[in-house]
Amino acid sequence: MAYIRRYKDMDTNIDDLYKSIVTELSNSKEMNVVNELKGKANDKNFRSVTATRQSIPRIFVGGLREVTVTITGDPDDFIVEAHTGAWLSNLAMPGAGGFLIAGPIGAGVGAGASGIVAVDYQRKLGKRIRDLVNQHSSKELNISNIESFS
Repeated sequence: MAYIRRYKDMDTNIDDLYKSIVTELSNSKEMNVVNELKGKANDKNFRSVTATRQSIPRIFVGGLREVTVTITGDPDDFIVEAHTGAWLSNLAMPGAGGFLIAGPIGAGVGAGASGIVAVDYQRKLGKRIRDLVNQHSSKELNISNIESFS
């Protein structure tokens, strides 16, 4: 699942925004920041942070496994991408755990519940990122400053 937003004409302090996102992930329940990258890609500055779940058993039983947030661009034109989980892992591992414990019905419940947890976390993170962009920008966030991609 991906959250992708382009912010324009905001005069945003990208370094402070990135630090706030890292702090947000670090303070998030059961999340542990495991990787941070900074550099250039196609002549655009980028910053990226990955956080994973700290609890091993919950990787198999719960939904959310990891979160990666990347900011690419400049203060007046940048993209924020947030990706949760890994392709099918949020559904496959909980489903397998549910199958071992409670058979086919348990697998379906485990897979369905895990997807909901990851989607809910991503929605909350997206709202928090929008608030942080507004907080670290010198201009007010409005509909003309945002483009959303899916």
